[in-house]
Amino acid sequence: MAGLVSAMVVWSAGINYDGTNLELNTEFTRTECGTAYKKVIKEVSGLACSRQTPGYLWAHGDEDVDDNRKIVAISPAGDLAMTVMINTKGSDRDDWEDIATGVYDGKNYVFIGAIGDNDCTYKDQYYIYYFEEPAITSGTITVEAQAIRFGYPDGKAYNTETLLYDNIEQVFYIANKVEDSACSLYSLPFRTDYNGLQQLTHVCALGNGENFHTLTGGDITPDGQWMAIKNEKYLLLWARQDNESLSVTVKRKPVQVAAYKKEAQGESIAWLDANTFYTTSDQKKDTPIYKYARTGSTPPDDPDPEPTPVDSTLKAVNEVILSNHYSAYINEGETVIRGWYLAGTEKPDVQSYQLSEGATWTQEGDEVTITALDGSKAFYTLDIQPVMPVAFTSEEMVFDGSDDEAAWLKSAYGWADDKKWKFSKTDDDFSREIAGKTHIELFLPACDTVVLKSMSKERDVRFYVNGVQFGEKVKLAVAGNALAVRQGAPFMLTVASAQSSGDGGIAAIRMARAKTTDIESIPHSDVSIQKVLNEGTLYILVDDKLYDATGKRIR
Repeated sequence: MAGLVSAMVVWSAGINYDGTNLELNTEFTRTECGTAYKKVIKEVSGLACSRQTPGYLWAHGDEDVDDNRKIVAISPAGDLAMTVMINTKGSDRDDWEDIATGVYDGKNYVFIGAIGDNDCTYKDQYYIYYFEEPAITSGTITVEAQAIRFGYPDGKAYNTETLLYDNIEQVFYIANKVEDSACSLYSLPFRTDYNGLQQLTHVCALGNGENFHTLTGGDITPDGQWMAIKNEKYLLLWARQDNESLSVTVKRKPVQVAAYKKEAQGESIAWLDANTFYTTSDQKKDTPIYKYARTGSTPPDDPDPEPTPVDSTLKAVNEVILSNHYSAYINEGETVIRGWYLAGTEKPDVQSYQLSEGATWTQEGDEVTITALDGSKAFYTLDIQPVMPVAFTSEEMVFDGSDDEAAWLKSAYGWADDKKWKFSKTDDDFSREIAGKTHIELFLPACDTVVLKSMSKERDVRFYVNGVQFGEKVKLAVAGNALAVRQGAPFMLTVASAQSSGDGGIAAIRMARAKTTDIESIPHSDVSIQKVLNEGTLYILVDDKLYDATGKRIR
């Protein structure tokens, strides 16, 4: 992410944040969407983009009390689509101040923060209400919400208006609203089995309080790479590096969005994606919703499109991501979701999925049911199988598409004489992408170096070791690319397409291990040698030095 930040930001002086001025991000432009929502809800205190039905915003107001506990689905122009009445089961706290959406255990959720406390009297009576996000259609529905009750680690009461949810960590972040001094950020992991009072964890202070105080809202991008927190005057961004915790990210200096304009009682921000967010103000007069788009992310003359109506009969799985980062695939015309994992490791479960718009997912064991809005169902079976790694050899293996190769090399796109083991271009062609055809997995033995060769011409790819990206995007060459993987145990190597046109493939592989001491060459008369069998693996102990059965030194 460090390189991305420097490439996307133009620098000049911003506000004093921690004794020095912030750098300004000038990449966003601001446009007005509409004010129709003022006819729906008077004082919008929170906005969040729908993940179940993209194109809509969820909004709630400060007036949500007693029998009027509701959120509404609106278009970016503010037109009402649907109303959701919320039963909070007796924990009826008013002063709802923020709303967020996110994914947990493969399901989309809505989170509402009953976290306001103007008079600082509630102390340990703060709540996060949550429920599975419904598909947005029309009319009015009622949902049952669960509640997480929490307090602050110092036992004090705080007025708070900022609730964020991170899809990467599956953690809530909460920033209190302190006037004229530094506000603080707190965290709480999301779980569905909490009982009783939970205690937040203090993360850090947000600046020195000179300009950036009295915080009113925040949100995190769906991909978890950008966190935004704002007050009425300023909006700041933090960029996550790799998959670090946001509790680490937020301790670095943020950047200030230059395009943000002061919004009196501006309490709401919602990320659509990594390039677009919306804000609005908690004002009774016709204050509009504003859209902020990163330059180049949408054409300047392209207005906010109206959300596409949902086809209530669609009920298909588009993609399934397993907890080992494997993208499972579905062959055309089949109802089997196929996935793989390294033999000897824990069988992965489903981490997330993408469905037809408006459809819902239920799972019992390996049986999956997808239900469309009209109630019709489709049935799938999860087939997640272990893969034994190929035996180590120092000889180059030139691929021929044999069953022996297919036993340890998994490619949804398959084999072809002209491309060898194939991968598809990366684009929006779901007919290929949903089938997992943009990547190839190789299950390999412990080795230090891997050389992979392309077929016919070089191709842009990214490599992943056990699901974690290895280096930057590279051009996979016909002559081969050497990867210093340094893996002391079997592992999964992923080759993923990083090009926008044309298909590619891998033609050959060579593995190598570093030269190690030959056990047989050690003078037996001078040293003590023992064989140790540990959980089925043979080790050789030479004095205080440990080797594996091949002679490679372990320690």
